[in-house]
Amino acid sequence: MVRFLRPKSNVSESDEALLAAYRTGGDVEALGRLYERYVELTYGVCLKYLKKEADAEDAVMAIFEQLVEKVKTHEVQNFRSWLYVLAKNHCLMQLRKPQREFSEPDFMHLEHHSHPEEERPEEQEAQLRDCIEQLPVQQRSSVQLFYFEEKSYQEIAALQKEELGKIRSFIQNGRRNLKICLEQKSKIRT
Repeated sequence: MVRFLRPKSNVSESDEALLAAYRTGGDVEALGRLYERYVELTYGVCLKYLKKEADAEDAVMAIFEQLVEKVKTHEVQNFRSWLYVLAKNHCLMQLRKPQREFSEPDFMHLEHHSHPEEERPEEQEAQLRDCIEQLPVQQRSSVQLFYFEEKSYQEIAALQKEELGKIRSFIQNGRRNLKICLEQKSKIRT
């Protein structure tokens, strides 16, 4: 089982105070500190439903992405319980999705093809490699280690001597930037 590194957080800050700091001032770091308190709980829920460590790690990252938006629109009385339900629902939705024959990162699938049968795998790979090269250094190395060398968040954090939260952020932002780049390349071709 992968153990998440827990930064020393200020325990004197209540969940409610951190949540309020994010809702009123947009302090994403406060939301990140709050999420870190429950990241092991979230990972445990995800592992229980998804069964695979890599899928559970991806889900933990995706849940934080959802959290950034959903906290703004939902009235959260008890963050821990609310997060548990959010994680459970996310995992159930993942299980309902049709399974792919092989597992590829989401950014490797171009969504806006007018004629997907016309694009050869070599062209897709060339576009992906070009987009990866355009990423900032930290995002590029984190994405390559995570998706191509199949390293865990913890292993990447140790290799790059960075906090686990920063590694998650690098991978999340890198994946989003790759998706945007690939979509732009797809639009240019059509």
